[in-house]
Amino acid sequence: MRHQMRNLTYKNLMAVIRKIEAKGYDQLEAERLARSVFAEFQSCPQGMSIEERVRRILTKEEWKRECREYGC
Repeated sequence: MRHQMRNLTYKNLMAVIRKIEAKGYDQLEAERLARSVFAEFQSCPQGMSIEERVRRILTKEEWKRECREYGC
């Protein structure tokens, strides 16, 4: 059975940061995004899982492209 992240622990935070860094973000941006993912999950735990929330984060290149097209 796969481990599901639910609580903000050091191990879970680092796992999420690594997944976000793999999308092209630097460590500071990845940590900020990871903490917001956990905060969002805490406010609405019955919604998407943490893993799904991380999957929905755009890659850095996609984010830059959308910023150019639609403005930030």
